[in-house]
Amino acid sequence: MITINLSGKIDSNNAGVIESEISSQLAKCPNETPTFDAENLSYISSAGLRVLLKLGKKSGAKLDVINVSDDVYNIFEVTGFTELFNVRRKIREISVEGCPVIGEGHFSVVYRLASDTVAKVFSKFPTTLDAIEAGQKSAREAFIRGIPTAITYDVVRAGKYFGVVYEMAGAETLSETVKKKPARLGELSEKAGRLLREIHSIEFETGTFPDAVEVWRKGVETVYEHDAISLNERDMLNKILDRLPVRNTFIHNDYHPNNIMLQGDDLMLIDIADAALGYPAIDFSSLHFLAVEIAPMMKRIGRSVEEVIGLPDDMLQGFWYGILRGYFGTNDDAKLQDYTRALGDYSVMRAVMSIAKRVNEPNFERIKMGMSPFIARIPEVFDSLKPIEGI
Repeated sequence: MITINLSGKIDSNNAGVIESEISSQLAKCPNETPTFDAENLSYISSAGLRVLLKLGKKSGAKLDVINVSDDVYNIFEVTGFTELFNVRRKIREISVEGCPVIGEGHFSVVYRLASDTVAKVFSKFPTTLDAIEAGQKSAREAFIRGIPTAITYDVVRAGKYFGVVYEMAGAETLSETVKKKPARLGELSEKAGRLLREIHSIEFETGTFPDAVEVWRKGVETVYEHDAISLNERDMLNKILDRLPVRNTFIHNDYHPNNIMLQGDDLMLIDIADAALGYPAIDFSSLHFLAVEIAPMMKRIGRSVEEVIGLPDDMLQGFWYGILRGYFGTNDDAKLQDYTRALGDYSVMRAVMSIAKRVNEPNFERIKMGMSPFIARIPEVFDSLKPIEGI
């Protein structure tokens, strides 16, 4: 890839000269796809846009224009240029030094920037700009269709990490709220369960979001390619996925108290990047995986899942059962235990996805070893995983 810097003003007075200069640079790297860096570009006229369009047609690719100022972006947008090129605004730099932490998970930290804004910074597990923009697109689509999502209005950089900013006056994660006010654990967890039930009543057109089964199937293949499962285990997992009901139900796909914000009396979802369409039982798997499966394992070695999900182990267990009570509308302990056992099969699939997401981490071999108890349960799950009554 070759980067072409655009600067100053490009209009009818200099467009021809600039076209010649760019063509000369590209001639030196004929097999390279150009990226245009517009950090120092203050204005571009229709004549300048035609230069870029000609170069784009010549390359045969949808080219990137990065670090675009708001003023120049508005020109690109009004002229329809954003449909023809991948145009990215200049990333705003922020500092979170001294900002209160209102939520913390395995991948990110949520900071209160001001009374009406929060920033989620992906400092624990660096996230690409493409992934963040995909999450923004998903959040907008979900919001339009009635899913209570917090919309990001800015992508930022905090030091070397990307982040997103939400306008959320007085909001905080459910994890932080119930840690401060433990008496609200039952009330808020049941409310989160009722919200999940409401979300699962919404159907989307095929293709609006990724197919959850296909996402999991790719994860299975990734785990197999990295020698974390055998060929037989891979085949069993794929047959399990074949058995899941085909649904176009919206699923958040990472539903836990650190991804739910409380603003006044309203609950709102953040981190929609993994949203998909599929069988709703999948939406329970991340919380079950952490609260019921991982928490006891970590406790045995003297650690807590609080560093991952923001809640102490005992409160996380309470949150899990509150979600079930709200979702299924029952206080019957026997039924809640039955649901917990049935949803445990889906935790095995979630463990496989956890491995797939972390294949590039330096400690991947240790991660595989830590997930081995779940891999050992694949034959058991193959025989027992089934659709769950009431979902």
